Amino acid sequence: MTKGTKIWLWFALVLGLATTGINASYGRWISVAISLAAMAGLAVLLFQKRKAGYVFMCGCYVLSFVSGVMQGVTGGTGLIVSVVMSLIGSMVIPGITWLFIRKKWKFLN
Repeated sequence: MTKGTKIWLWFALVLGLATTGINASYGRWISVAISLAAMAGLAVLLFQKRKAGYVFMCGCYVLSFVSGVMQGVTGGTGLIVSVVMSLIGSMVIPGITWLFIRKKWKFLN
């Protein structure tokens, strides 16, 4: 794993921690649980260099998307805005992570 990839993964962990804190402050406990699980997947990718960590993290972000849309719609944000914002939030970390690990994918366990 390259140095840049490791730096990004540490940054993503910190970003996930900040997101978890924000969700906790608003009482979004389902989002907190999903975020903690996604960070666990990132940690597996970072420390054990296992593909399963990335796959698990992506699954968590799919759940995060669904949860975000549901919370947005029930909170009065509206369907389109909820879908767009949840899609952006759920694609940033997995997308950038994929850009970093794609060339090394076959070397991960």
